Amino acid sequence: MIVPFGQNAGQLQLARAIRELESCNPRIERYGLSLSSQDIQALVAGRIEALHETERVEFGGGVTKELVLEFAGSPHVSQAHFAEQILELQGLFYEFKNESLEQVPDDELIGKMRSLFDDVAKGDMEYLADALFDGLGRHIREETLGDPGAADPEADNAGMNFCTLAAHRYDVSKWVDDTYAPPWEGASWLDE
Repeated sequence: MIVPFGQNAGQLQLARAIRELESCNPRIERYGLSLSSQDIQALVAGRIEALHETERVEFGGGVTKELVLEFAGSPHVSQAHFAEQILELQGLFYEFKNESLEQVPDDELIGKMRSLFDDVAKGDMEYLADALFDGLGRHIREETLGDPGAADPEADNAGMNFCTLAAHRYDVSKWVDDTYAPPWEGASWLDE
């Protein structure tokens, strides 16, 4: 990005992010949604905060526009909570990108998040987060432990696990289970 003399690069990037989100309104109004100027300001500020919390750097408008456009058609979003839901999805997206060591392409992750959000989580953000991270954990365990006969003798070495994970490019559909169920939290016979 070429910054004109006397201009602040950070301010130009914020202005670009605001324009990108404003451009979403004509496309999401068919779902009965719109982003007010306050919503847009909150999403831009939330993006900056999420990037800071996850210690990430992102250029351009980021994934906020893609999240808005993808989730606008979900039956589990409403005008009253749309901006808050996008803020949560944005934070979850960046956290997941860190945990997966950047191995999942953005568009693939957003698509899978939408699928899980609609079909499995039914709009519940905590359930969505549990499903995504449980799927990632399960995939890492399967990837590093694998078939006992074909497993690397050093597979239990944490450094080896990290290198294996970092070297592998994931197909999200293979390791996120759409039938995720949270662990049992009820009483058992041992509690009596």
